[in-house]
Amino acid sequence: MVEPKENNPVPPAEAARRIPPLLQDLHSAAESLRRSLAQLEQDGRAYEHYLLQPSFARHAALQLEGSFERPFALAGALFSSLSYGEGAGSDARNTLQIPGLLCVPAATIDLATHLNETKLNFARAVKAFRESLKKRPAHEQDRRLRDLFAEAGSPRLHLRQCYRQILLCPERPDALAVSWIKARKSIRKVSVDWCERRLVQMDPQGVDPGIQYQRQLLAGLHRNQHDNLRQVQVQSRPNLQVAEIFRGDEGERYHQVGYAAMPVLVVSDESRQLPEYSRVGHEPPEGRRRQRRDLSLDRAPFLPALRVHLRHGE
Repeated sequence: MVEPKENNPVPPAEAARRIPPLLQDLHSAAESLRRSLAQLEQDGRAYEHYLLQPSFARHAALQLEGSFERPFALAGALFSSLSYGEGAGSDARNTLQIPGLLCVPAATIDLATHLNETKLNFARAVKAFRESLKKRPAHEQDRRLRDLFAEAGSPRLHLRQCYRQILLCPERPDALAVSWIKARKSIRKVSVDWCERRLVQMDPQGVDPGIQYQRQLLAGLHRNQHDNLRQVQVQSRPNLQVAEIFRGDEGERYHQVGYAAMPVLVVSDESRQLPEYSRVGHEPPEGRRRQRRDLSLDRAPFLPALRVHLRHGE
């Protein structure tokens, strides 16, 4: 898809027309991958799998109504989950996560590659639509985008789950290195516009009284406090890091695949077994994280849904 030049933005109506067919492509590609993975459960010769079961992954399996006894079908359900679940709430920070490795045939890798490309095209179209409305307030941009999703038949679309890429090993490595990376904490400055946009994403229909109250607090914030908003960000869970190892005449070469919030798909050979890989505990090791204290921040959050605090006087 050709992206518009900045000096020649796409009109809102044209940008809006691009989204529904791409959304349909997204659901179609996700469904094709889901069916491919589910079919592997029926194969007489099983493909090897290694799915970890920390508490957050068990929670995700319950939300998906899946089972670790059927790992490929469970992964397919995760990859095709593009909307908020009825019991998952409307918090845009919440994404279902099941880390691990799945050995799959090349045809399944191709379907996952196509889904990743479709996700990128969809994300670009959403970005273009927002940019076509950049002179409008953030809450209006989000409302019009949500209305567009509803008209296309996906009123509860979860954008983070629509955007995140599936990690792939399309070239079979000699080995895989797997390790837990502990959670981190950060404090960053955020704008009023950013906060408003995120609150609208959490409650696009405007029916959550808690979110609406926080929007009122934000609207009533004095202008001289607009530069004092700080988000205290603590990763809710550690990440599973996966790296490929290739061995050759010149020694071992490592390639970082990424952080595996969803199963990494590894292309199979005739054995249908995963390459040699390291194993870790199902639960991440408990580490003593140093507590960062910023005495300039109010102890109670100003916007609890966003973990946003107000910074008081110097």
